[in-house]
Amino acid sequence: MASLERQSINSSREIRQVAITHLQRVLLGQYILLEDADQTQVEEAFNRIVFPLVDELLKPEVFNRDPAGMPETRLRAASLLCKAFMQLEVKEGESQVDIRVVWIQVLDLLDRLMNVNRPDQLVRILIFMTKFAHPKYCFSMRPSQRR
Repeated sequence: MASLERQSINSSREIRQVAITHLQRVLLGQYILLEDADQTQVEEAFNRIVFPLVDELLKPEVFNRDPAGMPETRLRAASLLCKAFMQLEVKEGESQVDIRVVWIQVLDLLDRLMNVNRPDQLVRILIFMTKFAHPKYCFSMRPSQRR
């Protein structure tokens, strides 16, 4: 998985897209048995693969490798980040650990991505996450704060 993460920031758009696609298949596919997944394995997937990937994609020198194709790569990485969080961490409220730390990291990375990428697409991802997130982990908002 580490080599897929490294190839996800390759200067070649085709290599990046294939690497992210395979990374998504590995992290979200049927290869990981969620019932048997140890929480430390899930945390390692985030801390060693997903979070560093998004951090690298936010660097200007990585963006400058392919300015025309990097926004799409960033969007795909944001989608992977959200899907991985929802599948590996939330698990229908079965989590026995406090996921707020990871949730804050996810929100921080999404905030940083929204400031450097096309915000309209990332806002759609956030709306999707809030629609399908487990109510136990949603932050409540007063009706006056909702859109």
